[in-house]
Amino acid sequence: MQPESQTNTQNNSHELLKEITRGLLYTHTRINANTTRTLEASSFLYALIELLSEKDILSIEELDERKKQVAQRLVHKFVESKLGLLYQDPECDKYTFEHETEVDCESRRHICKAICCKFPFALSRQDVEEGAVRWEFGRPYLIAHDNDGYCVHLDRESYRCTVWEQRPVPCRGFDCEDNEKWKVWEDFVEMVIHDEMIKQIDDSNEKIYTCQNSNVNNDDKVEE
Repeated sequence: MQPESQTNTQNNSHELLKEITRGLLYTHTRINANTTRTLEASSFLYALIELLSEKDILSIEELDERKKQVAQRLVHKFVESKLGLLYQDPECDKYTFEHETEVDCESRRHICKAICCKFPFALSRQDVEEGAVRWEFGRPYLIAHDNDGYCVHLDRESYRCTVWEQRPVPCRGFDCEDNEKWKVWEDFVEMVIHDEMIKQIDDSNEKIYTCQNSNVNNDDKVEE
């Protein structure tokens, strides 16, 4: 019979391997799909350009100039869409961050139940390289959440952070008293929670993790 510590190590290694495998499967699937679409689009565009040039409808010089203009617009849209890899921008050293908030969380946790720990945000390169804070393999480099929508580093009984000393900058700087994007409180002073905002974040997380679990279960069936 194996010692309990050895069994736990094996289980943790197996779970880690499964997480890495799922992340790689996702990456390779996206790469294959994107490559196929890129080849199809490139073939179509080159064929169209050749036909238009042969018929003297446009010149290659005109096309090159317009291509530069369109490329700039597309890059701008890509950045705004939040697709691709996400890092905090701009970045700063979280251990010398000077704008930490001082919200009295102790008196509010029983009402808000640490709803801020359900908010998605990108980690910094410092967070990723340090390795103390986990991120989503399927959505690099967003902070990792469990199926209930909460950050994986939140203690579910006390609603306290288990990586408090290493917490990212957004956690250090988030102010729930007056935040336009994440309006936690209907009335901050009277501690009246904003139910509509909580429902929206819960609905959003439910859609994300229901889909994610469905994909994971399908992977497990294939492995079996």
